[in-house]
Amino acid sequence: MSRLTLAGAACAAWLAASPVAAEPFQNFIDMCLDTDADRQAAIAVAKAAGWHPMTPDVLDMDPAELQEPTLHLSVDPAQMSDKGPPADVEMLVTGWAGQEWDIGVDGVRMDACAIGTPFGDAAELEARLEQRLGVPSVEMDGQRAWAFTREGEQFRSQADFFKLEDDEALRILAGGKLYMAVVLPEDDVVVIMLATFRPGE
Repeated sequence: MSRLTLAGAACAAWLAASPVAAEPFQNFIDMCLDTDADRQAAIAVAKAAGWHPMTPDVLDMDPAELQEPTLHLSVDPAQMSDKGPPADVEMLVTGWAGQEWDIGVDGVRMDACAIGTPFGDAAELEARLEQRLGVPSVEMDGQRAWAFTREGEQFRSQADFFKLEDDEALRILAGGKLYMAVVLPEDDVVVIMLATFRPGE
């Protein structure tokens, strides 16, 4: 599976900021987890919270990695200066996977919802994520990830999903979305992302 380089792309969204940690976890819950990573629902939550839309070309995102990306910032872009944005700036990125994503199961589409912040604490976010989900993580390409399905407000581990044969994997997806959460630290940006998998259209 290719690693979605949201964290690296996020670095292009702002200049250097002072090292004060933002608090992205609740925004991830509100905008990504509670909305099932639905793009329109996530954007509606961001707009209601006063976040600002920006043209996604500042992400310099390869279309093969993320199609139709959207970008919202938690601060007014007019506050950006040569000294960089406020240290507590956060961003919401949504989109769907391009051809470079290979999860080992044919006929699957992936949608992504992510919150990024400079100087976030990746270890703390991973601990809070595991506590919130209540399912164990798996290792994928050296990265901790949490794969699960939803049963109402409860989460059911699907740690073995990516080891299944295509037919069996698609049967699971036919009964509801598969989710994968991951924390991606890179340079001065930490991204907490929720990906959803469903049968392709």
